[in-house]
Amino acid sequence: MIYLILSIVCSSLLVVSFKLFDRNNIPVFPAIVFNYLAATATAFVFLPDKSSIYDGSILSNDWVPFALGLGSLFILIFNLTSKTTVQYGVSTASVAMKLGLVFPVMLAFLVYGESYNALKLLGIVLAFIAVILSSIKSNGKELNSSKSSFAILPMLVFIGSGACDSLTQFANKTYLANSGMEEFSFFLFVAAALIGFILLMAQILTGKTKLTSKIIIGGTLLGIANYFSFLFILKALSAISWGSSVVFPVSNLGTVALTTIIGILFLNEKISKVNFTGLVFAAGAIVLIILSGN
Repeated sequence: MIYLILSIVCSSLLVVSFKLFDRNNIPVFPAIVFNYLAATATAFVFLPDKSSIYDGSILSNDWVPFALGLGSLFILIFNLTSKTTVQYGVSTASVAMKLGLVFPVMLAFLVYGESYNALKLLGIVLAFIAVILSSIKSNGKELNSSKSSFAILPMLVFIGSGACDSLTQFANKTYLANSGMEEFSFFLFVAAALIGFILLMAQILTGKTKLTSKIIIGGTLLGIANYFSFLFILKALSAISWGSSVVFPVSNLGTVALTTIIGILFLNEKISKVNFTGLVFAAGAIVLIILSGN
């Protein structure tokens, strides 16, 4: 259970960080690149056995191409999430990201044969209601002037986050059930860092971006939280007997609730009665889903 709680905390820090970047005029993409460089360094520090890195034997693992693809997707979705946070606020970005729980939950039932009951299904229904209510804004201050923009960014984040969760779920069940989580995480962040670094260098050489101490420090702190967020969800999937159909909804809804609370208490974000109702549904969904796993 501790891994699940730690994953929620770290995931919440990721979303809140994007809002802080905006308020401190930190360019998002360069910070994201340094985030993955820092996550790679953190992953290397926590590798239980570094010999596979030194001799290159890590490349012989059958999950290498998979980690490369997942790392590429991670940096894309990270960038989209940051844009959503800036335009719509912390709570909306968190909701859009965590609504993707539908993908791993459906896979858990339909592909991996995890059990379900009335409590779990009711909890999942409440989860959808929660994320929808939490994303509705009663004023236009946080929305883009284009009406269609309300759907575009959150929808992309929803689909992409769902894909990331589903691929993480697949990696856990196929490659990492008992070991290799730290090595997989390291290679995934290496892939994301390399892609991001190439794109960042292109921006620097063309004069579109300049590096500052804020970018480096902000990206580094973000990267540490990012690494542990991913590692803890992998460990939660392996350690908790409830199955991914419980772990992902609780993790995602917990992140929605915590980021919204942080936004209200520390970032002066306002929520409407509808948004508050969404949080109540989220709390109810978490309770039902946890009870269904016992």
